[in-house]
Amino acid sequence: MSDELREQFFTSILHFRKLEAALSSECEMQMNEMAILHSIAGTCCRECPCMNLDVPKMQKKLHISKPAISYILNTLEKKNYITREIDPKDRRKVSISATPEGKTAAEESMKRYDELWSEILMQFGEENMKELIRLIQELDCLYETFSR
Repeated sequence: MSDELREQFFTSILHFRKLEAALSSECEMQMNEMAILHSIAGTCCRECPCMNLDVPKMQKKLHISKPAISYILNTLEKKNYITREIDPKDRRKVSISATPEGKTAAEESMKRYDELWSEILMQFGEENMKELIRLIQELDCLYETFSR
C-alpha cells in the first residue's frame, strides 16, 4: 500500500502543478508574478502612487527567495507593468509603482482568476475546498519541520 500511496501523492502533486499552469496561462502571467503585481497594484492609489514591497512578507507568502523576488520584479519591469525609482529622501529605498499597463494586467488577471475560482468552487464545493486548504496547510507545516 505504501508504494501505491506514494505514487498517488506524486501524481496529485503533478496535477496541482497542471492546475497552476492552467491558471497562469489563463491569466497570462506566472502565479508568483501575479501575486507580486497584485500586491503592488492593489495598494497603489491616487493619494499614494507608490509602495515599498514588503519583500520578507512576500517571501514567506510565496515560499521563494529574495533573488527570486528580484527576478520577478525585473520580469514585471520588462513587461512594463511596474516602475522602480530610488527614493530621493532615502536612497536605500526603492519605490515600486504599477504602470497603467500593470494595473490593467492586474485587473484582467484577477478577473480571469475569479472566473476560474468561481467555477472550481461551484463544482468542488465550499466544504471540500475548506478541507483541502486545511490539509494542504497542515502538510505545509509538516514540510517546514523537515526543511529546517
